[in-house]
Amino acid sequence: MSDALIGWDTEFWLDNASGTLTQIAEVIAVTPPNPQTADVEVTHFKSANRRREYIAGLIEDGEGTIEINFVPGSASDVLLRAAVNDGVTRSYRIILPTAGNGWQIDGDCIVKGYERNIPIDDRMTATVTVRFTGASTEAAAA
Repeated sequence: MSDALIGWDTEFWLDNASGTLTQIAEVIAVTPPNPQTADVEVTHFKSANRRREYIAGLIEDGEGTIEINFVPGSASDVLLRAAVNDGVTRSYRIILPTAGNGWQIDGDCIVKGYERNIPIDDRMTATVTVRFTGASTEAAAA
């Protein structure tokens, strides 16, 4: 028997102008931080066998996307437009489903983009692009 789960019940929270974490409504997909370590070249004239040499550099959590059902003028729409316009670093929380109470990822991000899609014959959606900044923490949800 597999322990695989579906993403149902995943949540994305973003702090508002008052610094209060606010749940973004009708989330349909989330990309969590993706830590990647940079390569720093340290090759020198005596590198063995004329081979390039590297050491690990800084870690970057990259960018993520949050896809939502777009509801014009909703609390989530207002918050996300404000976050793009003010450029302020904001706290976020992602809660992933588990067999227990969930898995929580907390950190900071900058909301870089808010792309709304208005099709003629399907639901309206939006894609939020965030740049994760600094370290994130992960633990069982409280």
